[in-house]
Amino acid sequence: MGVIGGVRWGGVLPRRLRAPSRDAADRRYALERTLHHGAVADVSVLALELAMVSRSVADPRLDTAQTTLQRALDDLRSVGAAIYPPVLAGAGVGPALRSLADRLGLRLRLDLPAHDLDGDARARTGLLVADHLQTLCPGTAVHVRVRGRRLVRVRIIDRQPGRPGPRHYRAALRCG
Repeated sequence: MGVIGGVRWGGVLPRRLRAPSRDAADRRYALERTLHHGAVADVSVLALELAMVSRSVADPRLDTAQTTLQRALDDLRSVGAAIYPPVLAGAGVGPALRSLADRLGLRLRLDLPAHDLDGDARARTGLLVADHLQTLCPGTAVHVRVRGRRLVRVRIIDRQPGRPGPRHYRAALRCG
């Protein structure tokens, strides 16, 4: 935060957010897909096999193993969603951000363009906002505004519990 003329400008001027590059968005998508089709799928199969074994064998250790395996599967899915929200590729920015906000306990207000963003703009904008949302504590009120097609402008205002005043962020992404 800088002080100019006795005024603390860090809380007034918007902070710049850094959008992921097209290559970074593509790599994140590929990494999430690899995780989903590899480790998550393998652990899911293992969980099903363990459930079948536990039906025929009465051993309390199997219940503990199932609980541990389910927790590991949930953790893998959370890591995958943090890398690239799975809803983003299919349903778009709005549903992906609403899903993430619900999971994180955030109060989200979205102001999105009436038109659909193209694939590049959708991925990069969604990742930019999702990355920011993941830094916030539960109960935070967040307003996200997105405008543009080729030059996408993003503005985020968040108000975290226990913090004085809102924080402002902005970004511009050249897409297409």
